[in-house]
Amino acid sequence: MNLSEQILSIVFSFLYGIIIFILYRKFYIYLYASKKIYSFFNSLLFLLDLTLIYFISLYKINSGIIDLTFLIITISTFFILVYINLQKKCQDKSNRL
Repeated sequence: MNLSEQILSIVFSFLYGIIIFILYRKFYIYLYASKKIYSFFNSLLFLLDLTLIYFISLYKINSGIIDLTFLIITISTFFILVYINLQKKCQDKSNRL
């Protein structure tokens, strides 16, 4: 894998972490449904779809070479955005008081 493929894969992993965060916020209601069986199947399908899309996209970008750093970047981007979102919610609640 050459340098341009690595940089493209890293940028894609970062952007895919943002996409996962946005989709997670949009489908939050469906992922945590009132019945546990619905919640389980919705979560399973959600994760399966996102994983397949990620691997297919990486296959198109760099012939399917999956490096641990790509996964770390994707997951850390998601958790950083969750942390930023929680900080904004806490600031909004403190400003209301």
